[in-house]
Amino acid sequence: MSPEAKFGAGRPVVTEEPPAAPPSDEPSTRRRLGYAIVGLLVLLYVASWVVFASVYEPNLQFFPYYAVDYSQGFVRRGLGGEILNLFPADLYFGGLLVLRWLVPTVFGVGIAAVAWTVAVRFGRSERRLMLALLTPVLPLGVVHALVLPTPDLLGEAALAVFAVVLASAKRDRSLPVASGIYGAAIAVLTLIHEAVPFLLALGAILAIAVLARSSTTIRRRSAMLAVAPGLVVALAIALLRRRDVSSQCARLPHGPVRWAPGPAPTGEHAYVDYHDWTCRFITVTTRKTPFIGPDQIGWGPLIMSTMAGIVILALTMLVVRGISGAPFGRFRQAVQGWLSWVTVATLLLLPVFATSADWTRWWIAISFDVGVVYLLYAGRQPESSRPATRGTRVWFAVAIVFFALSQILAAVNTEQSVRGLVTRCSQLVDDPMWVGICP
Repeated sequence: MSPEAKFGAGRPVVTEEPPAAPPSDEPSTRRRLGYAIVGLLVLLYVASWVVFASVYEPNLQFFPYYAVDYSQGFVRRGLGGEILNLFPADLYFGGLLVLRWLVPTVFGVGIAAVAWTVAVRFGRSERRLMLALLTPVLPLGVVHALVLPTPDLLGEAALAVFAVVLASAKRDRSLPVASGIYGAAIAVLTLIHEAVPFLLALGAILAIAVLARSSTTIRRRSAMLAVAPGLVVALAIALLRRRDVSSQCARLPHGPVRWAPGPAPTGEHAYVDYHDWTCRFITVTTRKTPFIGPDQIGWGPLIMSTMAGIVILALTMLVVRGISGAPFGRFRQAVQGWLSWVTVATLLLLPVFATSADWTRWWIAISFDVGVVYLLYAGRQPESSRPATRGTRVWFAVAIVFFALSQILAAVNTEQSVRGLVTRCSQLVDDPMWVGICP
């Protein structure tokens, strides 16, 4: 090997150099006022979803994540029950509500860290301010976290913080440390929801490949530190867990819990007994392994969810690229040396899609994986420092209105779909994939 080859071994792949950053383009005083109003409207938009979730949406479907613990052996999602056990017995239902709202709060902190990093840490400019204001309404899961606060969102919050650390780090040595801490966090969160390492492997690989400033060797070792621990824990759960948890029903208290949506639900099945409903849920979902197939609802809704997910992902990337001005080709070039890693991470998503019919939810998670990394990458590029054009401002206004309204329409469509499935509960109540939608 020549001296030149030895000298270059283990160094990052050199890609096309971006143009030098021009002086920071901060908006004028008049435009600052306009963006302040937009920021206030975004806060009101998020607050309206908080009110909607508090008043209208029932919480029962999220409580089973914390229904079992390790008191009778190693079980799937047992850590959630152990966390709930930290609350006094007479505050059992209060503890459930705290955990229900803890998930969107932690997720919101992760999204806020991304927005703050883009708007402030990378240097102030009008384009970066637009990206930061757009972040809460992008289909990255903020509304989803408020309305459907499943524990896997804690993993997405961890990924957001991990990506921010990588985008802000200045030293090579910080990457393995950050990756090890992130990998340990994902391993712990896998004990709350076993899908976490499968959903977030793609985001972790992309973040290390695109955002980290280290040699290829260090980045690949760090990728193993970030991804492997969660997968090892998931494998242990699959092989060692106790499959029948019906004996845990004895520890579940009785009490009426609202099942039907609405501010003051009335009529049959508006409330159900927490003990009876949750006992049925955990028994059915642990005794049988769900596997996706056309028998329950057919392939049509699943294909539509996939098409919608691809559109969501494409629109997210298109909007970020249009506002930042950073070419997507440069992002693609940065990933080229990691195609095998990205392929494996993508294949890890297949078990999640195969064992759950909530494909829209998984596509939102994919949009989060890719979208957060691309948002940080684009915000760090010198093009984001350039003055915003009139077309950029129009693009921003159209995008923020479109994404805000589309999530309202998506929520309405989802509720109508669930109502249609509820009419078939006599056939679905013993199916581990659908038992959660039945009273």
